[in-house]
Amino acid sequence: MGKLFGDYIRKKRETLRRDNSEYSIRKVAKRMGIHHSYLSKVERGEPAALTEKRILALAEELGEDSELLLAMSGKVSEDTRRAIFKSPDFFTAGASCQE
Repeated sequence: MGKLFGDYIRKKRETLRRDNSEYSIRKVAKRMGIHHSYLSKVERGEPAALTEKRILALAEELGEDSELLLAMSGKVSEDTRRAIFKSPDFFTAGASCQE
């Protein structure tokens, strides 16, 4: 995942927690279906991968755009992958225009 992703997630969760105790690390992790120590590792940028399903759950918990969190974590959604496979030339054409 990485330190930048973890910092972003922690900052967002802690900002929400200031107004609502339901955003404690334990409560968020429980609603996501993971152990709080695992979410803590993610927030600290330690090696701990979240599946697409868990990132989507985290996005919902934090009120964040799921595609944004997937991209920030270095992943792409299954929908985006399918779009790329359907029209690979569209996605590679943009890269060659920027060079």
